[in-house]
Amino acid sequence: MKALVTGATGFLGRHVVRRLLAEGIGVRALVRAPDAPLPDGAERLIGDLCDEASLRRAVAGVDWVIHAAARVKTSGAWAEFDAANVAGTASLLRVARAAGTRRVVHVSSLSVYAVAADGVTITEESSYERGAGERGFYARSKLIADRLALQAAQGGAPVTVVRPGLLYGPGRRPPLARRAFALGPVRLILGSPRYLLPMSYVENVADALLLAARAEAVTGKAYTLVDAGVPQAEYAALYRRAAGEHWRTMYLPVAALAPVAFGAELAFKALRRAAPVTRHQLRRTTWSARYDCSRAERELGWRPRIDVAEGLRRCFGAVG
Repeated sequence: MKALVTGATGFLGRHVVRRLLAEGIGVRALVRAPDAPLPDGAERLIGDLCDEASLRRAVAGVDWVIHAAARVKTSGAWAEFDAANVAGTASLLRVARAAGTRRVVHVSSLSVYAVAADGVTITEESSYERGAGERGFYARSKLIADRLALQAAQGGAPVTVVRPGLLYGPGRRPPLARRAFALGPVRLILGSPRYLLPMSYVENVADALLLAARAEAVTGKAYTLVDAGVPQAEYAALYRRAAGEHWRTMYLPVAALAPVAFGAELAFKALRRAAPVTRHQLRRTTWSARYDCSRAERELGWRPRIDVAEGLRRCFGAVG
C-alpha cells in the first residue's frame, strides 16, 4: 500500500505521515520546499496543489490520498484561500479519480456546519453554515471544498470527508479558547465559561484518517471527529495545570464586540483581505454545539484513544 499525503509538513500532516509509516504503509509527501523536514522513509515530491502537472506525478501509483493541505492563516486575500483550499482541492480530486486512486480522504472542518442556536446537536446530516458574507475566508473556502468533495463522490469518485474539531497535540502550543488574549497574569477569553470546546487530539484524528482510508462502503460519507465537548472553564483549568502556569481567566461577553467585527468586515472587504475577526467567528464563541460522532464510531470503528487531560499533558511534556 502507498498513500499520498498533502500538507505532509503541516501540523496534522506530520502526524499522519508518521502514523502511516508506523503501519508499514508507503508514504509520498507532496511538499513545496525541497528542504522541508520529513520522517525517514517518506518519499518527497516537490509540487503544489495549484500545479496540475505535479499533482499527476503525485497521485501516480498511490492507493490512497490523504488531503490534509490547506491555507489556515487568518490573514490574506480571498484569491489565496480560493487557490489553495478550493481550486487546489478540485484539481486533486480530478487527477486522483483519473489515476484510479482507491480512496481520497478529504480533511474538512467543523466550520462547515451551521450552529443555529446555543446547545444544538450536530450530526453529519446537519445543514451547512450560511451567511457567507460573515464568514472568514478560511471557513468560507473550507465549506466550498467540502461541497466539492461530496459532489465528486456523487459523481462516482471514491471520496470520504472527515471534519475534525479544534486540533491540538504535540508540536505546537494548544489553543486556550476559540478567541483568547494574554494581559499580564490574566487570560481574556471571549464567550462563556460554559461554552463547549470541540477538541480533537491530532493523533486521534490520524487514527480516523487511516480507518477512513481502509474502510469499505464509505464513499460519499462525511464523518465528524470530536473527542469531547469540554466546558471552557474546565478546559482552562486542565490547560493551566498541564502547562504549569499561574494565570487567571476573565470571560468577555461578545455582544459588545459585534459592532467592531462588523466594522472590520466592511473595512477589510474593501481591501479584499481577510478580516481579523468576523461576526460569524464571534457567534461561534457564543453558541455551543454538541457534536454527535456516532457515525464514525459505528462505521469506522473510531474511538478517541487520548482524552483531553492526557492530550494536554502530552502537549506540554508533563508526566503524570
